[in-house]
Amino acid sequence: MRLRRSCRDPGCMDFDAPFDETVVFELPDEPEAQRLWLRLLPARLAWMHRRGDAHCVSAVLRAEPGDLALLLRELEDWLGEREVAEVMFELDGRTYSLRRRKRATLARTFD
Repeated sequence: MRLRRSCRDPGCMDFDAPFDETVVFELPDEPEAQRLWLRLLPARLAWMHRRGDAHCVSAVLRAEPGDLALLLRELEDWLGEREVAEVMFELDGRTYSLRRRKRATLARTFD
């Protein structure tokens, strides 16, 4: 979101412009978007919105070093708890995906 220089009215905000301090996550449905949003809320500014048919959660990056890594680790932990296999996300105008890690299983052999 960026204000056009010629307009100081909040109605002039451009919601389609990339917002460098925000990561946008695309979720498969509204309940999963709400779960991620609620997970992120205690630690950062986040909100839910729609892009066409997509359910999205946007999260603002904090100024502290390494915050993007912390956010992505939080998403990775959340994916491990959910039945969501992959989340697409947008950062700085580029699209990425993060997949749920396969759970490691410990096998013991008996001789």
